[in-house]
Amino acid sequence: MKNIYQLKFFLAIVVVLCLTSCDEVADPDPGFTTTVDFAGDWFIVGYFEDGSIAYGGDYVLYSTYNTASNDENFWIDDHGAFFEIKTKVQANFDALTFSGAANSEELYTEGTVTVSNGKIITDGGRSFGTETVVDSIYFEAEFDWDPGTIYRFGGHRRTGFLEDDAPHIN
Repeated sequence: MKNIYQLKFFLAIVVVLCLTSCDEVADPDPGFTTTVDFAGDWFIVGYFEDGSIAYGGDYVLYSTYNTASNDENFWIDDHGAFFEIKTKVQANFDALTFSGAANSEELYTEGTVTVSNGKIITDGGRSFGTETVVDSIYFEAEFDWDPGTIYRFGGHRRTGFLEDDAPHIN
């Protein structure tokens, strides 16, 4: 008899848990970060001041993403490739421009970098493989390892399509 009561009690608990576990509420809206228009992956190439490609380089995958404070600051990061740049810059949301403080900390080389004249151009570029219209990015940077030389960086937003994921300079 005791086993029947225990079984009924156990079944009642299971039924209650099953009925209350299906909470049908609307999907939560996670929202966006404040730097949503600046954030993403980009294929970017570096140029010397005269417009020639710096050090025989090619397109490199960069990422731009918000900081933990989720304010007007965001990171520019080439993941330690080529120029080795990872630094914080500040966005102007209305103008879609950005720049960093003079001699900002550069985390890969432990040196400094000054990022200036940064701009996101909405629908300002095309991917190479699929010719998809994408945003483009431009900025200038002066590194402590080459003072006085302003490097120019330009590129376009990554589409995620396989055909677009390996752009090269012709």
